[in-house]
Amino acid sequence: MHKTLYLLICCSLFLGLGAGHEEPQVAHAVDPAKSKSNSLNDANGEKKLSKFMREKLTSSQLVLEGLMTEDFDLMQKGAKKMIQMSNATEWQVIEGPIFARQSEEFRSAAKQVIKFAKAKNIDGASLSYLHLTMTCISCHKKVNKVLISESGRKLQLNFAALKKGHTK
Repeated sequence: MHKTLYLLICCSLFLGLGAGHEEPQVAHAVDPAKSKSNSLNDANGEKKLSKFMREKLTSSQLVLEGLMTEDFDLMQKGAKKMIQMSNATEWQVIEGPIFARQSEEFRSAAKQVIKFAKAKNIDGASLSYLHLTMTCISCHKKVNKVLISESGRKLQLNFAALKKGHTK
């Protein structure tokens, strides 16, 4: 049990050290090329999504606090909030089967946290929380790859347009 809690604390500290040091990258549910909104609306959308993800992080921290204090009700509260958030429209930043699978795995891990918290099984809840955290990391890595790919494509399109402008 001590090894599990030590691992959980180390992982949480590792994840928390980078929080707030970089601007989060934000994906859009709507293709910016097809969107009629201006850059002000895009900035507002990014702020909303960033706020939403911060709320998700706060819910995750409730689970972690519950684990550290063996407050099983707090664990359940945080995990239930995370499941609720995962069903919200704001959650759907990228469409497709891979993202849908990631979301389902996230909800499944959160449900496991609730299951073990109800059973007052701290080890099971700890391992489920670790799995839940890993699903977040995995999904964010995939979303960031999509963003990098999209931004690279936009740069190529902008460069091509710039070249056309100079050849006239």
